[in-house]
Amino acid sequence: MYFCPVKSRIAMSNCRNVFKSYFLLFLLSAFLPVVSYAYTPASLDGSNADHKARYEEGKKLFKANCAACHAVDRKMTGPALKNVWERWESQEKIISWTRNSQALIASGDAYANKLFNEWNKSVMSAFPQLSDDQIINILEYYVQGESLGSFAATTAGPTDPTQPVAEKAGSSKGVLYAVVAFLLFITFLLWRITSKLDRFVQEKQGAELAPEKSVGQVLFSKKTLSVLLIIGVVLLGFNVVKGAIDLGRSQGYAPEQPIKFSHAIHAGQNKIDCQYCHTGVEKSKHAVIPSATVCMNCHKYVQEGPQYGTTEIAKIYEHTGWDPEAGAFTKEPKPLEWVKIHNLPDHVYFNHAQHVKVGGLECQSCHGNVEEMEVVQQFAPLSMGWCINCHRQSEVQFASNNYYSIFEKFHDELKKGDRANVTVEDIGGTECAKCHY
Repeated sequence: MYFCPVKSRIAMSNCRNVFKSYFLLFLLSAFLPVVSYAYTPASLDGSNADHKARYEEGKKLFKANCAACHAVDRKMTGPALKNVWERWESQEKIISWTRNSQALIASGDAYANKLFNEWNKSVMSAFPQLSDDQIINILEYYVQGESLGSFAATTAGPTDPTQPVAEKAGSSKGVLYAVVAFLLFITFLLWRITSKLDRFVQEKQGAELAPEKSVGQVLFSKKTLSVLLIIGVVLLGFNVVKGAIDLGRSQGYAPEQPIKFSHAIHAGQNKIDCQYCHTGVEKSKHAVIPSATVCMNCHKYVQEGPQYGTTEIAKIYEHTGWDPEAGAFTKEPKPLEWVKIHNLPDHVYFNHAQHVKVGGLECQSCHGNVEEMEVVQQFAPLSMGWCINCHRQSEVQFASNNYYSIFEKFHDELKKGDRANVTVEDIGGTECAKCHY
């Protein structure tokens, strides 16, 4: 029996309840660091600096060597890499397979031959130039990409808003909701403890006490319900306003197209320049969607793809009227109706030539890493705030750019050292009439 200074039956009961509450709070306080530790990404070698360096190297090597054929959660040209550690007998065999799959198959390895046959004897590229550590870093980056990416984001400095940033808002919101729920529980627990202690003091002083309310009576009292109603109205109003602001925005929109076209294969693996197909980016307001005849420049000769075989290329032939056996256009062409992904409101003016030719922006600044996308999606929100923030922080490239010769004042200030840089905002990039007229 633990010590309690009061001997009345009611006081003993109160004291016991207080002790239980404190003990529960102690357990929760002890458990919270364990939860936090489990959520924190573990360092590969115990060193944060080494962890980040290996993550960055793995990311760079993966994009350069693997991204055209592999994804983490779906099949592409090669199998999904999720749970790759569990599928192989040992780390050494994964390394051997990555460096030279055909050599491992020739050695008679059972799983290597099974994998080779499952993928229709498609030969994986050999990577003899990669060291063991580099291969491990690639796999660690991709298998642990989400946790390592969170680590990199928390240790990196401020990012350039014009550059692509991978956001994992869903997981962040989940953690936030869990923390809020835990804090609300602690608040309720502390309130119960203070109520018990208050009654304990009043009882000791001889005051007459009203019957103690149960947890249910407290939670469903008029005061509690009124507070919850007010909170509900505020949250509902917030969601209505947020929904109205987001109306018409389509970040993440990735519609199904009439032909499955892989930018990861064309722009990533085969290094086809964006402007080869989208010829209007330097000359026009519009980037221009290429006609099917542009596709035929290559697909007269490339009649089978690495991922979809002849299925999707046959659709190009159907729309252009090409007969691959005759080697000639023998039928009437049919219109090819691509689904537009990036839609700005009608009252917004945007000029691709202004940004790409004059401003010197890369396509990825607004569209994300398209060369890694199997299915293209809208990368940025394309909201007015997003554009304005970019204009406020993006520096104008004045050097060797005749377009900006009219801004003599800024040129003089730059030469004298009176000004470090010129942003788009400085030359009127945040004026309403620039985009709305």
